[in-house]
Amino acid sequence: MTLSQTLIARARDIAPMVEKQAWNTDRNRFISDEIIDACAEAQLFQILVPKAYGGHELDYTTMASVVFEFARHCTSTAWVISFYIGHNYLHSLWPKEFQDECFRDAPYAFTPGTVAPNFRLTPVDGGYIANGLSQWNSGSSRADWFLNSGLVMVDGQPQGARVLMAPASDVEAIDNWDMAGMRGTSSGDVRMKDVFVPMNRTIDIADLLEGPTPGAKLHANRIYSLPVLPFVLGETMPVMTGAYRGAADAYQRLTEERYSTFTGAKIQDKQTAQIRVGKGLAGAAIGEVLLRDYMQMIDHADPADLKSIAKRAEIRARVGMVSDYVKTGIDELMLGAGGGAYRNTCPLQRFSRDMNVLRVHGFLDTETATENLGRVTLGLEPNCPL
Repeated sequence: MTLSQTLIARARDIAPMVEKQAWNTDRNRFISDEIIDACAEAQLFQILVPKAYGGHELDYTTMASVVFEFARHCTSTAWVISFYIGHNYLHSLWPKEFQDECFRDAPYAFTPGTVAPNFRLTPVDGGYIANGLSQWNSGSSRADWFLNSGLVMVDGQPQGARVLMAPASDVEAIDNWDMAGMRGTSSGDVRMKDVFVPMNRTIDIADLLEGPTPGAKLHANRIYSLPVLPFVLGETMPVMTGAYRGAADAYQRLTEERYSTFTGAKIQDKQTAQIRVGKGLAGAAIGEVLLRDYMQMIDHADPADLKSIAKRAEIRARVGMVSDYVKTGIDELMLGAGGGAYRNTCPLQRFSRDMNVLRVHGFLDTETATENLGRVTLGLEPNCPL
């Protein structure tokens, strides 16, 4: 068995715990330390960390396959674990001084955050002073570092943007995550007030978007030369497609167990129920084909082929369409699931709520993504950063 297969098998072994705790994860608004510690013991968080820092230096396929195993049972857990694994990959793109600091005690760190430029960075000797408030910091209940971005302000005018890493001790994490879906992701706000961020804990956002990062120069593996957007979007792909599989399986179980309220007839004998079971299973299988296609692209494409604005716009639109596809498929299952499916203890309603929230995520919103692709194709400027 290869190392990749071993890690995926370990995730599969942890998945029953994820399933058992899914209701409490949703209710508590964060993933339990038990699940996170199990993933750490299974060495999942260092899947994409360079071997030079004690990581496995594997591939996106391994990461996505691990996340998929969790997503079939709990979207929130899969989302946070995907970010924890993926952000350790991002650590590997920063200057060597930061990587030495980050990986000094372990080959991974817990790093919630977002790349949206919410902070104001004032240049000072050796770095920047950061001020501001950032939303959507998934996984903030367990953090060593926080990843965020800011506009560099000179004389009151923005002069570019940089992505930064700040230790959790410098960041005020605000426990205000209370949503209709993705409830277990602890994606609360964070605030920084007059925090000094050394230059080696920052990176130019243009380098991150296009690929020529310090880490790309430090590590020979092609994965560290990828433009970041296709990879960050890739963090979401196994979450969504895994959720579809989980919803299809949950609907099948529910159909096998249900009886008609008025006639006592078995629901599985109804033609409409049989059609929905078939559509759900086939739809989930198609989603998995789309995920495998994405794995192939990330792991085998020449990084140079992913750097054009047109290609990045196409990839973002594709992932946005996947979010729409998965949400629509799960919504159809809910239509035939009966009132009992809306009980908080039923996993099907969690998958439905979670995908309704993910569908409007800033990176996954289909309208914005497809508009962007249309604009770029027609020779117009993008409507948001790519």
